[in-house]
Amino acid sequence: MGGSAPTPAQRLALARLADVLVAEGPGIPSASAVGVAGDLLDRCLVAAPSFSEPLLALLDEVPTGGLDDFVRWLEVERPGDFAVLSTTVVAAYYLSEEVRELIGYPGQQPSPLSVAAEPDYLDLLERVYERHPGYRGYT
Repeated sequence: MGGSAPTPAQRLALARLADVLVAEGPGIPSASAVGVAGDLLDRCLVAAPSFSEPLLALLDEVPTGGLDDFVRWLEVERPGDFAVLSTTVVAAYYLSEEVRELIGYPGQQPSPLSVAAEPDYLDLLERVYERHPGYRGYT
């Protein structure tokens, strides 16, 4: 992970905020129940290292109480920080194998290209290939 890793206190703060954003529902676990503040957070921060610094700074500001109000305040007063928080929480949540199984999403799957099914696509590629070599990024 680029930058510093979240401290245990920051992970706890994220778990508490995450449950405000993704609460337990009928047959669906809360964000903290699937571990969004653990390895799933680490995976998110590896994928989006630019989120690390603002997220960790925000987590140091989390109050001990009034989390619903704090999240609403963030959304209105600091939309950039709210975007980092909510994007990270939701991304970590959907990285959970348990959540993906519950919603019936297997994750990204390969989609082979069929030449017979994509003639227009191949025509476009052929026209690009036939252009002057300067259009291919080299001369």
